[in-house]
Amino acid sequence: MCTRVFNNRQRDYLATARNMDWMYPLPTSFFAFDKGLSKTGLSEADGSTADALKWCSAYSSVVAMVGDDSSGWAASDGLNSMGLAANVLYDSGASYGQVSVSERKKQLSVLRWVQYVLDNFVFVKDVVKAFNKQDILLVGAAVPNSDGKPAQLHLSVSDVTGNSAIIEVTDGVFVCYENTAYQVMTNEPSFDKQLKINDYWAWQWSSENTNPSHTIPGGAFSTDRFERATFYLNHMDEPTSVHDALAQARTVAANASVPLGYNFTVSDSPNISNTLWSTYASHSELAYYFSNARTLNVIWFDLANADFKEPVQKLDLIKVLSSGMIENHNYDGKINALMEATIDPYLILERGSDVALRITC
Repeated sequence: MCTRVFNNRQRDYLATARNMDWMYPLPTSFFAFDKGLSKTGLSEADGSTADALKWCSAYSSVVAMVGDDSSGWAASDGLNSMGLAANVLYDSGASYGQVSVSERKKQLSVLRWVQYVLDNFVFVKDVVKAFNKQDILLVGAAVPNSDGKPAQLHLSVSDVTGNSAIIEVTDGVFVCYENTAYQVMTNEPSFDKQLKINDYWAWQWSSENTNPSHTIPGGAFSTDRFERATFYLNHMDEPTSVHDALAQARTVAANASVPLGYNFTVSDSPNISNTLWSTYASHSELAYYFSNARTLNVIWFDLANADFKEPVQKLDLIKVLSSGMIENHNYDGKINALMEATIDPYLILERGSDVALRITC
C-alpha cells in the first residue's frame, strides 16, 4: 500500500508525490483549515478523552481526508502554509503500545497524526525533535470504510529546506530516520531494512561497479516499488522549474503505482493494492494537487491564496454510496472556489453535545 516520493534534487524546486494504494474503496475529501483552531487528538469514539492531546493550529493547511461522517475521518496526507508536507502510509510492523497509568502520556489518534504535524511544525528537524521526546502515545484506530482493518501507519515529512524524515512506531516508541537522502517510503520491511536492501541496488547502479547494471525490480511489492522509485530519482536531471519538479515527482510515483484490476497473487495483503489516487505537493508554491485513478483530470488547491472567510472548508472528491457504488467527482483545475464551509472533525466537542465549537486560540 502506497508510495511516497520526495523530489529534492534541486532545493529551489521541491515536490512530494504520494500514491494511495488500498484494498477497499476509500471515500476521500479535500479539507482546508485556517490557523488558530483548537483541536483534540481523540474523539469520543476512541474512548476516554481525559488524556487527549490538545493543540492550537499555528498554520493553515490543506489535507486529503479519508472517510466520512459515519465512518470517521483520517488525515492521510497534506501540506501546510509553511511548505511542510506530511504523509502516512501503511506499515504492517507498526505497534502503538498500551496506555500506562504511570506514564500518563498525551494521547493522539493515529488517524489525526498528520493533522497534528501540519498544525504545529515548519521544519522536519522540529518534527523529529518533538517525537524523539517520546511524550505522545499514538492510539490505534480502524481505517474508515475498510471493514475494521487497523490503521498501522508510519509517517513521512518533507520541508522547504529539502530535508526529509521517516517516523515509525514500535510498541509505542517513535523511531525517527532523518536525512535529505531519504526520498522514498513505501511499506514493509522496516525502514532500516529497506536501506540495507537499497545498498545492494545502489552498488549495482554505481560507478564503483565495473559493470554497472541499470536494472530495477518490476513488481508490485513494497520493496520493488521502493527500489524503482529510488532508481528513477537518482537517474534524473535536476529540475529547472517548479513545474518540472512536480512532473518528475508525479511520473516517478506513477511508475510505482499498481494498476486498477491488477490480478493479485497475494490478495489479502494491503501492501499490494490498487492505486486509488495520488497527491502532489509543491512546497514553494503551496499548491496541493489530486489525481484520481478513475478520472483523467487533475485538480489542485492554492493554499498560498486561500480565502479563509470560512475557517474550515471541504470538497468531496470520491464517495462510497450505501449501495457500495463509487461516485467519482469529475472536477478540473483549481478548486478553491468550489470548497464549502463545514465542521472541523477534529475540533473539541462540548461534552453532551454533537455541535463542534470553533475555539480560536
